[in-house]
Amino acid sequence: MPIIGTAGHVDHGKSTLVQAITGRDPDRWAAEKERGLTIDLGFAWTDLNGIDVGFVDVPGHERFIKNMLAGVGAIDCALLVVAADGGWMPQTEEHATVLDLLDTKVGVIALTRIDLVDDDTVELATLEIMDEIEGTSLQEWPVVPVSAITGQGMESLVEHLASAVGRADEHVGGPFRMWIDRSFTVSGAGVVVTGTVARGEVSRGDDVEILPSGSSDRVRGIHHHDRRVDRSVAGSRTAINLQSSKVAAVSRGNLLCAHGSITVSARILAILDAARRFEKIPPRGAFHFHIGTAHSPATIRRLHGTDAYTMTLDTQLPVAMGDRFILRDSGRRAVVGGGRVLDPRPSNRVTPAQIGILRSAMDGSATEMADALLEIRGITSGTDLMEATGGGSPSIGLRAGGTFLSEDAANNMIGISISIVSEFHERHPMRPGIPRPELATRIDVDAEVIAVAVDQSEELDQSDGTVHLVGFTNTLTPVQEAEWSAVRSDLEGSFDVPRMSAIDMNGEVVHALIQRGDLVQVASDLVFTKTQVDEIHRQIVSLPDGFTVGEFKDRFGMTRRQAVPTLEWLDRSGWTKRSGDARTVRNQRQ
Repeated sequence: MPIIGTAGHVDHGKSTLVQAITGRDPDRWAAEKERGLTIDLGFAWTDLNGIDVGFVDVPGHERFIKNMLAGVGAIDCALLVVAADGGWMPQTEEHATVLDLLDTKVGVIALTRIDLVDDDTVELATLEIMDEIEGTSLQEWPVVPVSAITGQGMESLVEHLASAVGRADEHVGGPFRMWIDRSFTVSGAGVVVTGTVARGEVSRGDDVEILPSGSSDRVRGIHHHDRRVDRSVAGSRTAINLQSSKVAAVSRGNLLCAHGSITVSARILAILDAARRFEKIPPRGAFHFHIGTAHSPATIRRLHGTDAYTMTLDTQLPVAMGDRFILRDSGRRAVVGGGRVLDPRPSNRVTPAQIGILRSAMDGSATEMADALLEIRGITSGTDLMEATGGGSPSIGLRAGGTFLSEDAANNMIGISISIVSEFHERHPMRPGIPRPELATRIDVDAEVIAVAVDQSEELDQSDGTVHLVGFTNTLTPVQEAEWSAVRSDLEGSFDVPRMSAIDMNGEVVHALIQRGDLVQVASDLVFTKTQVDEIHRQIVSLPDGFTVGEFKDRFGMTRRQAVPTLEWLDRSGWTKRSGDARTVRNQRQ
């Protein structure tokens, strides 16, 4: 259902006009009716020439601009109201500026109270309006003279509104998102929150998240225009009954959304355009950042002399790439600019090239946004990309579990890895390569990421949990080979071998011999030569079924320290099967 939002100066007849169109009074509070002005957001709905539409009536008084900004963030069409007997006023200007900065593409301008002025005044007021909107996104909007009291022009206004909502952009899909503009308690039902579904859809029973607090809840019930429904879709005014929240824990400015679908951040990178009454964004001010129904004090810093700014918020708010916002200066009592989020979690150093990459993807799909962010980040989690883009997953780069790498990041990681592995080979020529976890620690990434990156390299290879240069072999020098020949003769003289740590050889050489297969490691501190292992395999088959540790030890002349771990190794390798204290040979290979 399309949403039409009103805008305009205080006491120019917005609420009266909405009531005349819908038959419903949008003013909800007694104070509004007593004072004759809208203080907070009002809501109404009707059938507009066969189209179901909702109306959000916003306050026109300058003191309630915060409420106005909360109301226009999720509209499809604007109804800007200008009184013929008042003309273009300060809040008309500010509201029109907001609509322009939010790039509200379709709308209608109602010139109200024409029953109070003559035709010449109506004509002059119309010309004034057309002059004021020239050069803005409002300049093609029709100006319709009306009187909500006499009904003059109302039929034409309804036709123009129906035409406008028919031209409104289709609503964005993706994960559910709804900014909360009201929360209250219903006896017997609990907490109810209302808002306009900004994207996606929500159904009864859905699990949802409330941001920025991060608390979880479940949708108990959904109402749409006083009707109970099972689901609500983007563009619909919606009331949602939450299952477990307390009213104090949820309020206007919170976002109700699908779990893990959007970033919460207090520092963002954004494109910021100045309002038309300002030549440029003032460098200092009492700035307030407004997005959806939320707002926060903010400080801003311009980057590289461009229209890109980093914005630091006093309060963490849910934001995603491409989101539109308004910047208001409470000291100047004016909207000074508006813009769009480029990166909800930027790095401390942002280059002009990165700004260009993000800007080019800002109007693209969630996937294109994720591609741009991955190119900027280099390496990041899929969760980060999904939350930053409102559900996007990249189509480029490499994936390692939940981590994504851009092509540049992978190439850079490969280059660093080659240097580290080369250095490792120089320091440990007898070892087959650097353990993958050690390489990952030195680069400060997960071992899974290293494995994926190495697979892309033509200069690196990996095996048995180690990474090495392609073609590298841990060969022994002639001196080491001679040393090994002597040690091997000593070892093969008896199965009563020394502890591995006591073998009279360099530890690196021992590990190299294990990798080469000349030594077989059967326990952490016990090795036999390959010849000895073959002999154990040959002789064990002659042991009786149900042989004991003692019989095995006696057959091979081992101590118990050697026999027990050797038998456990034979069990693991499938040669023997243990049953209590006895063992049976399972494999008769000789």
